Amino acid sequence: MAEQLRPLTEPPRRWALREPRQSEPLWRYLRQGGPAVLVVKFGREPERELTLLERVNWQHPDVATVAVGDPDDAPTLAGLAWDAGVSFALFPPLSRDLLPHVVGGLMTRAIHWAGRAGEGDEATP
Repeated sequence: MAEQLRPLTEPPRRWALREPRQSEPLWRYLRQGGPAVLVVKFGREPERELTLLERVNWQHPDVATVAVGDPDDAPTLAGLAWDAGVSFALFPPLSRDLLPHVVGGLMTRAIHWAGRAGEGDEATP
């Protein structure tokens, strides 16, 4: 997935792409603030990924979240991801080729809202 997103780090965007594999670096990045999109790949322990998404959406509601999964139990896991508050659930039959477009759109929106944050209450997404 990171390879699919790498073009977003190149000009003209030059967005940072971080790949924390452990929770502490992830929470450190999120505490830094600023526009962000968190992409979570569902693996063999979907409960773990769902808990992470719920926690991020609760503690950092300004961070857009994307859940990505495989065909196994796609309808069920996609539904649970939506229930956890994700911004987008990318599960079959949707193609993973959509991932850069989804992340790019969410990041553009996050940057827009971050820029409006100082304008008052009307900036709430």
